[in-house]
Amino acid sequence: MARSWVVGAVALAALMPVQWLAAQAPAPAQDQANDEVTLYNKGHFKGVHTTVLGPTRFPSPFMMKSVAIPAGKQWEFCSGNTYTGCRQFSQSVPSTVMNVRSARPVAGIIPASATEAQGLRGTGQSLRGLASEFFVAPEQGGNRVEVQPGSAEAMSRQAIEFCRTHGWSGSAHQRLQTVGGHFYLADVLCADE
Repeated sequence: MARSWVVGAVALAALMPVQWLAAQAPAPAQDQANDEVTLYNKGHFKGVHTTVLGPTRFPSPFMMKSVAIPAGKQWEFCSGNTYTGCRQFSQSVPSTVMNVRSARPVAGIIPASATEAQGLRGTGQSLRGLASEFFVAPEQGGNRVEVQPGSAEAMSRQAIEFCRTHGWSGSAHQRLQTVGGHFYLADVLCADE
């Protein structure tokens, strides 16, 4: 029986990405590359861990009980495998419980001062290419496109909807901007996928 368990474990390991097999000593957050996070299956950055670089969909759920995030970075961890049911984290957390099926970095929110300095208050103009269209400050009906709540998940949904109303199949990139306590779409790149 032990032999069949070992054979099964080896077969399962062969199907899983290398990052899932990392069970070495935990890496402190300060030793991490600037764009990666490490999820641990035990609290206080212990136990089996996996390191993630960029948007990731896990082949099977990972029970995250602590997470190391580099200073100044923000990540979104989601219970759905298509970036739904998400929670945002902007710092390392020594104790949490979440079943993670997908994860992605979240770009920082653009402050209002960025557009004031450049005079970009929502002109509705865009730069159209052959296969995409870029909107710095997207508008609908003469008003900036507001995102409520100001979360990455809501931002993604709103950007996709905005792009579809302009004849594109989706959004390849989008950001949030905060102005007077409200969140608006910014830097939206619409494209056909």
